[in-house]
Amino acid sequence: MNYEHIDYNEVTVSGIISNITDTNDMYIRFSIMHKKHTKDATKSIYVSLSILRGLYNKFLDYFYKGNKVFIKGYLNSYLDKNNEHKSYISVTSVSDNPKDIIDGRKGPNIRYDSDGVMVWNGKRCESEYMSEKEKLDFEREISEIIKEIDDVRS
Repeated sequence: MNYEHIDYNEVTVSGIISNITDTNDMYIRFSIMHKKHTKDATKSIYVSLSILRGLYNKFLDYFYKGNKVFIKGYLNSYLDKNNEHKSYISVTSVSDNPKDIIDGRKGPNIRYDSDGVMVWNGKRCESEYMSEKEKLDFEREISEIIKEIDDVRS
């Protein structure tokens, strides 16, 4: 089999959030600390990650220092001002449950904002009042339904 055309770039990693930085309008950068096991010792190492602001807002409940997280993403890199390669992971999913990352999330990410409004996959679930036109249309439709029910009964 020819493996030349297969290109996997998915990464899973876990660790404790050690730093969160709002870098620009598009991305949030953060670091996690996890263990590196060598022949002689176990040491703490830090991994730099980047997450789109929309995904950060979706998974906001997981982002606080000291929280253990499980992350799925892909490898990425850039050249810094000294023309050195810097590698990082672009995050696609975050959870505090490893099964969500390994097996895939089974349901929506639901949380509540500080004002008590439910947030469903990063979108606030707020009710909106009907406009006057919508109220009139609604009342007209209800009247038509009631008239049809009355016609069927008679």
